[in-house]
Amino acid sequence: MRMTGTVVRAVQRGRVTVFLVAASCLVPACTSAQVSAARDGTVPRFTLADAAALARRQHPLLVAAGGRRRAVTGAARQESALPNPIFEWRKENYGSPLPRDEFMSLGMPVDVYGRRVALRAASGFAARRATADSATSARDVEYEVARAYWRTALAFALRDAASMQRLAVDTIARIESERARQGQVPEGAALRARLESDRARMSESAARAELERARGALARALAMPFDSVPRPSASMGVDSTHAAPALELLLTQARSRRSELLAARARVDEASRRQLAERLGVFPALGMQVGSKRTSGFQTGTVQIGVAVPFFDRNAGNRERAHGDLLISQSELRAAESSVDADVIAAARAYGTLLEEYDRAGVGGGGLRDLDARGTQVASIAAAAYREGAIPLFELLDAERVRADVRIASLRAAADVHMARIDLLRALGLPIDASGYTMTPQ
Repeated sequence: MRMTGTVVRAVQRGRVTVFLVAASCLVPACTSAQVSAARDGTVPRFTLADAAALARRQHPLLVAAGGRRRAVTGAARQESALPNPIFEWRKENYGSPLPRDEFMSLGMPVDVYGRRVALRAASGFAARRATADSATSARDVEYEVARAYWRTALAFALRDAASMQRLAVDTIARIESERARQGQVPEGAALRARLESDRARMSESAARAELERARGALARALAMPFDSVPRPSASMGVDSTHAAPALELLLTQARSRRSELLAARARVDEASRRQLAERLGVFPALGMQVGSKRTSGFQTGTVQIGVAVPFFDRNAGNRERAHGDLLISQSELRAAESSVDADVIAAARAYGTLLEEYDRAGVGGGGLRDLDARGTQVASIAAAAYREGAIPLFELLDAERVRADVRIASLRAAADVHMARIDLLRALGLPIDASGYTMTPQ
């Protein structure tokens, strides 16, 4: 009500155009200042590092990944464990006039060929593979959280930009309606301003709806209730100092760090040891048993050696399966190496292209970094020209629309750079948070 009264008084005093210039230039700035003040004063900070740490602490998929790691490690350890010794106590000749015979013996299978040594080595590689697979699951969760975080930050920024645009055009529409009521401008001008206000309102509604969808995606990525997810506090600005090093260095770093490659290599080593164990399974299994025997009043000792003769079962099926597993693991390793190289090259080139374009000077100077400021300058010049009567209303509205469009384009360009950086960090196997932006090999 106070703002409407001010508008009316300005119209009545003949200073409409001066007020129009001030309103069109100051409303976005005031709104931005209010948003910043609210963020600094009442909204807790929620950085990308906070989001990644929160996912690591509570995400159920990471608990499941830990459970799979324990299951694989436990199964491998059990398979390579030494067999338990067998103790036997026996008495014979019950119900007969013969003296009772008493036997005590201790038996133990003997691995004279080293099969269990090979299985024990395979279990160690299985544990490494399970750990690397768990790390892959954790990084995938962090990657989804990071992308959802930046999408939500962008959605908040676009919502704020749409609100600023709607407030600015609403002000123009109210002024033009009052001038049309007093007969200073045609009714068509006021109608055009109101239509532009309605269009800005629809754009704001669409931005609000997109924000809710982005918040839902972030809540799903964090496995949190929808209303419990804080607003991202990261700035949409891009730091140009985060330039990636040479491609060969990135490839070397990725090949040594990517958990998929670590898991694939461990899988090859595990399959190789299992193939060796199954080859050794061709040889006859030996067992030894020692004990004592008391019969007819005499105490004697016993020794027994057992041999499982591989006459029918020569372990052919297990040998074939182990050989097939080795071929599969070797092929998967080569595929993983090609996939990692492609990921790094694509992510590095995409990031470099977007960052270069973000810093590139355009026609007449200036780049995407100051695109928003140049859009505001265009709107201010148009407002001054309208005040002097040099341009009609539709050109002023068009300048306001240009200011909103370039602000949106600037925000989306910054978000694209952040997303590309996240893709590159994931391709390199680095932590996906604010502390992981150092891309040089460690």
